[in-house]
Amino acid sequence: MNAAELSFVVVIGIIVAFYLIVLRPQQQEQKRQQKDIQDLQVGDEVLTTGGLLGTVKEVHIPDTGPVQIVIDFGNGVVVNGLASAIAQRVAAGQTVHSRQQSGIEEKHG
Repeated sequence: MNAAELSFVVVIGIIVAFYLIVLRPQQQEQKRQQKDIQDLQVGDEVLTTGGLLGTVKEVHIPDTGPVQIVIDFGNGVVVNGLASAIAQRVAAGQTVHSRQQSGIEEKHG
């Protein structure tokens, strides 16, 4: 094997390693996130891409176009948005609004 063939094999190896280490896990995470968004249900607590925590109140799936949701952020703040603005679902009881509804009080220090 000459130097040109060896360098070609090294370059191919680096490309494969980059795919396996960086791109593939990122693609799997995107698929998982898309599945979570598709499985959104009323009552799910979510974190938006803007960093806001809220509770899903309605999910509208139109014949064409993106999935639309209504999120309750508490204190009467209800916002319509796109499901693509959801970064992730969070565990139940993570939002202040849900803790207030369940009777858990916030401690201020």
